[in-house]
Amino acid sequence: MTSPHLVLDGVSVVLGGTLILDHVSLAVAEREFVCVIGTSGGGKTTLLRAIAGLLPTTTGSVSLAGTPVLAPTARTAMVFQHFALFPWKTVRANVEYGLRVQGRSEALGRVQRLLDALHIGDVADLYPAQLSGGMRQRVGIARALAVEPELLLLDEPFSSVDAITREKLEDEVLGLWERHQRMTALLVTHDIDEAILMADRIIVISGPPGRITFELPIGLPRPRSTQEIRSHEDYPRIRKLLWDSLEHRDVRLPELT
Repeated sequence: MTSPHLVLDGVSVVLGGTLILDHVSLAVAEREFVCVIGTSGGGKTTLLRAIAGLLPTTTGSVSLAGTPVLAPTARTAMVFQHFALFPWKTVRANVEYGLRVQGRSEALGRVQRLLDALHIGDVADLYPAQLSGGMRQRVGIARALAVEPELLLLDEPFSSVDAITREKLEDEVLGLWERHQRMTALLVTHDIDEAILMADRIIVISGPPGRITFELPIGLPRPRSTQEIRSHEDYPRIRKLLWDSLEHRDVRLPELT
C-alpha cells in the first residue's frame, strides 16, 4: 500500500451505553476502493458514520490525509441507503446542492455530465416523489460525486432497489469511479458478490461489538463488470473465503491468479 489516505487508529464507539465498535484500526490508501462486509448488527454503518464525522469516537482517532476528522467535512461525501434527498428540490437542484453550499458555482457544469452518465438527465426537472427508487438512488450518487470528494462513503446504497436495477447501478458507479473519479472509496454492504465486484480489498467486520476479523485483497483485473467478474476462474474461491470468514471458520489464503 502507498502512504495511507484514511487512517483509523483504535476506534471504539459506545452508543447508549453499548459498545458498538471495539478498537478498529484500518489504513486505506489514496484511490483505493475498500468494501466492508459483515452480518447485521456488527457495526458497519456505525463505522462509516464515525469516518464521516457524524458520530464521535469513544476511543481512538480517524484522520484523512493526516488531518483529524472531528466533524463532517466537505472533503467527504456520503451516499445513504434510503436516498436522503430533499423532497422539495428538483433532481438538478439536489445534485447541485453540495456545490452551491460550498460556493463552487464554477463547477456546476459537471452536474449535467453526471446526470447524463447516470441516466437521469431527462428527469432533471422532476421531484424525488416522481421517481422510482432506482432513479432516486442515482440522484443521491450524482450529488455525492458532483463535489469530487477526496473520500466517498457508500452505506449499502443499492440495497433498496430491485435486483436488476442494483446490478445496473453497481456497474454504473464502478464505471464512473474507474474511468473518471478514482477517489478513495469505502462501501458497506451485506452482499459478498457486490464487494468482490467493487473492491480492491474487502474487510470483514464481526460483532457485536464490531471488530475486524479478516481482510482479503481482490486482485481481479479492472475494468470490471458484474458478468465478467462472476465468470473469472478465481471468483468461486474468493467467494468461499469470504463466506467462511463470515461464518467464523478457519480461513487459509490460497494463491489466487
